[in-house]
Amino acid sequence: MHIIALSSYLSSKRGGLEHSLFDVCQALVERGYQITLVYEEEGDQLEKYQQFCTALIKITSYKLNSRFLSDVRKITNVQNSIIYSNQYDNFFFGRVLSQLQGIPLVCHLRLHASTEDSYLKRLKQSLTLLGISHYIAISEAVKTDWCDRLNIRRDKVSIVYNGIEPERFAIADDISDLRKAWDISSEERVISYVGRLETEKGIETLIRAFALLRQSSIPAKLLIAGKSLFSGEGYISQLEALTDDLNIKDDVRFLGHLSNTKSLYQVSDVTVLPSLWLEAFGRVIIEAMACGTPALGSRSGGIPEILTGEFSDWLFTPGDEIDLHTKLKAVLHWRNTDPILPQRCRQHVINNFSLNQTINGIEAVLQEALNQ
Repeated sequence: MHIIALSSYLSSKRGGLEHSLFDVCQALVERGYQITLVYEEEGDQLEKYQQFCTALIKITSYKLNSRFLSDVRKITNVQNSIIYSNQYDNFFFGRVLSQLQGIPLVCHLRLHASTEDSYLKRLKQSLTLLGISHYIAISEAVKTDWCDRLNIRRDKVSIVYNGIEPERFAIADDISDLRKAWDISSEERVISYVGRLETEKGIETLIRAFALLRQSSIPAKLLIAGKSLFSGEGYISQLEALTDDLNIKDDVRFLGHLSNTKSLYQVSDVTVLPSLWLEAFGRVIIEAMACGTPALGSRSGGIPEILTGEFSDWLFTPGDEIDLHTKLKAVLHWRNTDPILPQRCRQHVINNFSLNQTINGIEAVLQEALNQ
C-alpha cells in the first residue's frame, strides 16, 4: 500500500496531533508500507520524516489559491494508493486529489467538528464530506460530535484511540535523584501540566485549585510546561499575574516548551489536564500514566474514555477549582497510601492505549477503504 499522508506542520512543538501523525507514519513504514508526505510548513520533524518517507512534497497551502491545482498535480498516483488526511484543514485538498486521481480518501478526526459560518463554506464542506471513503475518530466523543453536527453516518466512522510506545516512558527508579535535579525538596508534592497554554485548556482552574491546596498548608509546587500558539504571550502574562494575585507565585514555575517531558511526568505526584472545551482525547494523560504518575482530567470530551474503572475517580467538573482541589487532596499522597499505584497506571495504558493497537486499527481502516 502507498499512503499519501497530508500534514500541515512538521513540528513536535505544536501538540499531540503532530506527535501522533509522526508515530503513525513511522510505524506504518516499519510494517512495509510506503509513505508520501505532503506538508505546508517545515519544522523540527522534517529531517526525521526524511529518514523513512518515500517522498516529501511541500505545497503552498491546503486552502484554495492560485497554485492549488498545481500543488495537487505534484502528487503522483502509484498502484494501491490511498490518501490519509490528518486533520480537517486538509480534507478539501484530499477530496480534490481523490476525485482527480480516483483513489480513496480516509480522514482522521482528531478535533471536534468544524462548522462553517457562510453558505459557500458550508457548501464546500458538504461536497468535501460526501467524497470521503471513511473516517477515523480518536474517541467516541469526537465521533458523536461529528456525526450529530454534520450528519455523517455512524457506520462510516471507526474509533481508534491514540496510542504511545510504552517503552518511551517508564516509572522512575529513584525519585529522590529526580527531585534533586528539579530542585524540589522531599516534603513538597509536585503537580504538573503539560500542553498548550490556551484559554480553553483551563489552566486558570488548575492555578486556582493549586492555590486552595497551598491554603491547606500542603507544601507543593506547580510546574507548567508548554507554550501558547494562539493566545500569545499576553495570556501567559495573565497566568503569571494570577499566581501573583493568589500569593502562590513562588510555588509556580512556567517551564516553556519541553522537548522531552518524561522527566517531568516522573517527578510529578499528579499530572492534570483541566480542559474546558471538548478535549478530543488527552494524550498527556496516557503519557503520564505510562510513567506511573496519576493523571486527573476534566470530565470533557474523550478524557472519560481514558480514565475508566478505578481511574474514573480522577475526573472532575470542567472549570470547577473546588472539585479539582478535592480530587488533588484525595490522590496527592499516593506514595504513602498506595505505593503500587504506578504499576496499575502503567498497565492500564499498556492494555488499552499502546501504539501497536493504534496502528492495527488505522491499518485495518486503510486496507478496508482500499479494497472497497
